[in-house]
Amino acid sequence: MDANSADELTETLIAADIAPTLASDIVSKLRASSDPESELKKILLAHTSKLVPPSLAHRSLGEGGSIIRHPSSILIVGVNGAGKTTTIGKLADQWKSVIIGACDTFRAAANQQLDIWAKRAGAEIIHGTEPAAVAYKTIETMGDRTAILDTAGRLGNNESLMAELSKVVRVIKKLDPDAPNETWLVLDGTTGQNALEQIEAFNKAVPLTGLIITKMDSSSKGGFLITYAAQTKNPLPVRYIGYGEKIDDLHPFSPNEYIDKIFA
Repeated sequence: MDANSADELTETLIAADIAPTLASDIVSKLRASSDPESELKKILLAHTSKLVPPSLAHRSLGEGGSIIRHPSSILIVGVNGAGKTTTIGKLADQWKSVIIGACDTFRAAANQQLDIWAKRAGAEIIHGTEPAAVAYKTIETMGDRTAILDTAGRLGNNESLMAELSKVVRVIKKLDPDAPNETWLVLDGTTGQNALEQIEAFNKAVPLTGLIITKMDSSSKGGFLITYAAQTKNPLPVRYIGYGEKIDDLHPFSPNEYIDKIFA
């Protein structure tokens, strides 16, 4: 690989939202290789394979590609516009046996959207005026269904809203000490390197167990995941990636599929 080709590849990796220092390091390794083209995917896969849910091999995928055991309680968090509500709707439609807690009491539009998704999926939905109370009632009545708790979009630096999120967790633990069984952060694929700050902020408020990446059907390449995996000792697993707006465009995370999309 000559210097011009190396520079072009570095620019391509940076444009895919891979951190510049990591992009340069990857290209340096490739230049030392006898077959750089075939080695590129191997290097990227070495990083992204760290993002595969560790117990996936021991879980039944079930209908719609579910990677959780039913019943479970799942808290969905993220900033405004990340795609939380749409993601919950897709999960409910895929999983079927679901009850939804509409804990986003700030945006009426979010609850209206959830109502539409719940009706489509045949899922019960719990409404109310106070987030923690809605979450409590949802867990209390879930039975053998999986409970998905929506939450208001919030920035990690908004202390009052993050405190409210922590309250939701404290309240549902009164019913089930293990609740929520999963806490997934939804990240917009176009967020870029700022996604790493979101992961850190939300993980402080409510310990996260996984990530969902949305809007990978746009110009986004989502390369920040490679940076995250490379720079983090124990990165959170990526549970799902959304490649489009259709119901079946939300896929369980596959490193090979993800890498292919980066260079599509």
